Amino acid sequence: MSRKNLPLVISFMGVDGSGKTTLAKKLIKFFKNSKYLHLKPYILCKDRRTVVKEPYKQKMSSSSISLLRLFSWLVSYKVFFFRNKKKNLFIFDRYAHDIILDPLRYKHNLSNSLTKWILNIFPKPDLWIFLKPSIKTLKSRKFELSDEDLKHQLKKYSIFFTNKKNVLILNTNKQYKILITKILKRIDRIVK
Repeated sequence: MSRKNLPLVISFMGVDGSGKTTLAKKLIKFFKNSKYLHLKPYILCKDRRTVVKEPYKQKMSSSSISLLRLFSWLVSYKVFFFRNKKKNLFIFDRYAHDIILDPLRYKHNLSNSLTKWILNIFPKPDLWIFLKPSIKTLKSRKFELSDEDLKHQLKKYSIFFTNKKNVLILNTNKQYKILITKILKRIDRIVK
């Protein structure tokens, strides 16, 4: 991959069960000098998160904690990209903007307007990949949310990506091989 403005940043976005992790981990195998990240970079310590089995049953954080968390993420992203200018590719499984699309998961308690303003300061991916499977497919993979909650989240993601130019929307009911081919073609167009 040759590109003047390295690194290339790709973010997989979508509701739980849409196939983000599976596709991101399959895609990373195609590129040398690349890195897979989940949601955010860790610059001072290793990622020691554990899987939260029921993210929607957590208690909301205070506004000040939410603000502090979001600014700490901003610093992490900025420092991480500054330190890793020579990498070719970063593949994110979720990105900071997920916090506005799914605030309950992050216990986020800031207003949408303030959150959007702060997110505008974050580095933007070169390619957003929005995974949009059917409700039936989502329900077969994850059981945390009701059909109504899933429809609501899918609508929020769809609205978020409506005005973005660098978006690839994929129906992940299809075979992963077909999806990876579409992603690689889009990456080729960006790089050239």
